[in-house]
Amino acid sequence: MRAVPAGPLLRRPGLFWLWLHVPLTLAIYGPAIQRALASVPPSYRVLLAASYAVQASLLMTLLYLLTWPLAYWPRVYAVAVPLLAGAAMVTEYVDSQLYQAVGFHMNGLFLRVLSQPGALREVGILPRDLAVAAAGALGWIGLELALGRRFLIAFASPRRAAPWAAAMLVVVVVERLGAAALTFNGGLTLDAASQVLPLQPPMRLNGQMRLLFGRGPRLDAMVAETARAALPRELDPASVRFTRTPDVVFVLIESLRADFLDPETMPRLWARSRAGAVFERHYATSSSTHYALFSLFYGLQGHKLETVVGAGRAPFVIRALKANGYRTRFIAASSVDWMELTEFVFRDARDELETHLSGMGEARDRDMLARAWRFVDAGGPEPQFLFLFFVGTHFRYSYPPRSDRFGPAWDGSGTYRAAHLIPELLRQRARNAAYEVDWKLEEFLAAYEARRGRAPVVFITGDHGEAFGEHGHIGHTSDVSEAQLYVPMVILDPAAPPSRQAAVTSHVDVLPTLLSLLGDTHAPATYSDGVPMFAAPADRYVLATVGWEPRHAVIGRNLKATFFAFDAALGGVTVTDPSDRPLPDGDARFAAEAPRILRAFRDAGPAQ
Repeated sequence: MRAVPAGPLLRRPGLFWLWLHVPLTLAIYGPAIQRALASVPPSYRVLLAASYAVQASLLMTLLYLLTWPLAYWPRVYAVAVPLLAGAAMVTEYVDSQLYQAVGFHMNGLFLRVLSQPGALREVGILPRDLAVAAAGALGWIGLELALGRRFLIAFASPRRAAPWAAAMLVVVVVERLGAAALTFNGGLTLDAASQVLPLQPPMRLNGQMRLLFGRGPRLDAMVAETARAALPRELDPASVRFTRTPDVVFVLIESLRADFLDPETMPRLWARSRAGAVFERHYATSSSTHYALFSLFYGLQGHKLETVVGAGRAPFVIRALKANGYRTRFIAASSVDWMELTEFVFRDARDELETHLSGMGEARDRDMLARAWRFVDAGGPEPQFLFLFFVGTHFRYSYPPRSDRFGPAWDGSGTYRAAHLIPELLRQRARNAAYEVDWKLEEFLAAYEARRGRAPVVFITGDHGEAFGEHGHIGHTSDVSEAQLYVPMVILDPAAPPSRQAAVTSHVDVLPTLLSLLGDTHAPATYSDGVPMFAAPADRYVLATVGWEPRHAVIGRNLKATFFAFDAALGGVTVTDPSDRPLPDGDARFAAEAPRILRAFRDAGPAQ
C-alpha cells in the first residue's frame, strides 16, 4: 500500500469518497422515499427524486466540512474520513428505521430514550438483537476504514476541493428554493415529502412565490387523490352510529390558559364545572392555532398536519354528525380563513361555516353569539352540533367596561410597547378578557337550555395557552412551555356524574371522547392517535409541538421532556417537571420513564 502523502492533499479524495455514499444514503431511506414519492402526482416525482439526491449530497458535504481541519495531518485524515463515513451510514440506518416507525428523525430525546434498557425492551429489542446490530455496525465501519483509507491514498491530489464543495452548497440553495416552489404549487404533501431525509428544514416562501406565480397555493384533484392513496384508510362516516343524540355545543376559546379557570377569573364556568368533568392535566397539541384545530377535528398529532391536510383529507366527524341526523353550524369569531382551514378542516361544512364576522375582538364574539341564536332558533327537534370559537381572549385581550375587573392592566395600545411592559400588566388584561368571555358563555348556555328545553353536552377548552413573560416569551406560537400548552378542559354532560380526571389528556383525545359519549363503538386506534379522556391511562405521555418549527415536548403527569427535532446531541433534551421547573433527579426519572415516553411516539406513528 502506498504511504500516506505529506501535506494537506487528501481533501479532494475525501470529498469524493463521501459523495460515493450518496447512493447508499438514498438506498437506506429507500422505503420512506418510495412512500413519499407515491404520495405525490407523477408530474412532481422527477423533481422530488432529484431533490433527494441533492439532499443526500448535502449530508455528505457537511461531513466533509467537519473533517476539513484534519487534512493538515494526512495520516489522521486518511483514518478520520472513512471512520466518520462509516459512523454516518450506521446513524442513517438507525434514523431511517426510527423515521419509518414513528415519523420522527433521530434527535436527542430518542437517543436518550433508546439508551435505556427498558426502552429497548418496549420495542422488542433483545440484548441478542442489540449485540448482532452492534457487530454489524462495527463490521461496516471496519470495511469503510479499510476501503476508504486506500481510496484517499490512491487518489491523493494537490488540487483543491473547495470549489466542488462550494458548488454543491449553491446547488443545495437552489434545491431548497425549488422545494419551496413545489410546496407552493403542489400543497403541503410536497412539504412533508421533501423532509424524508434528516436535517432538511422546510422553506415556505409563499409570500415570495405568490409574487412570482401571482396566485395562492391550490390543491388540484390529482395532488389530492394521489396523496390520499398513500394514507391509511379513513373511517367511513356512514359506519359511525350514535346511540344517543343530545345537542352538542363545542366551545373553543382563544389563548386560554388553564390557570384562568379559577373562581375569580372565570367564576361562572368554574361553578358549572363543579357539576361536570374537569380534566386537570389537559394539553394542546400545539401552541399554534391551526395545528391545534387540526388535532381537535382529526384526532391526530399536530406533526401530521402537512401529510394529512396536504392530501386534501377532511375530518370524517362532520360527515358522521350529519349522517346521524345532526344540524351543524361552525361559527368562528377567531378567523379560520387565513389559515386555509376552510379548505380542509371545514371543507365538508362550507355552507355551515361563518368566520368573516363584523367588528374586532369581543365585538366579534357578540356577533358570533347573535349568529348562533339565529341558527338555534331556526332549528326543530333534531339534534344540533354548534361550534363556537371565541376571539376576545386573543392578544390585545378585548373586553367592554363591565369586565374591567383586574388591574392595573395594559390598555391594549401599541403592540411594540406590549412586548416591553411588565408581564403582569398583560396578564391582568388577559384575565379581564377571559372574565368577559366567561360572562358571555354563561349567558349563552343558560339561555340555550331554556330555549331548547334540555341541557346540551358541552365541550369547553382553549386552542392553546398564552405566555406572559415565561421563558422570555409573550403570546403563543413560540414555545412548548406550560404557559403555551396547558389549557382547561371541561365536559358538561347531563348523563355523566361530576368528576375530576387527573390523567394527562390532549387535544387528540377530544374526537374519540366525543364519539364515545355519543355511543359510537369504533376503536379509537382505527381513526385517531388519542383515547377517550375518561379512560386515559394514569401513566400516559402526550405529544406537543410548536408547529411551524420542529420544537416538541413529551408531557406526563410528573415529567416533561422538551427537544428540538434537528438536535441529535445527547444534551439536546431538557428534562423538567410539567411546569418547566428543573428536576434534581431528572436524569434518573427520565431513565425510569423511558418505555412510557417511547410508547407515546409509537402510539402516534407516521400518517404516511
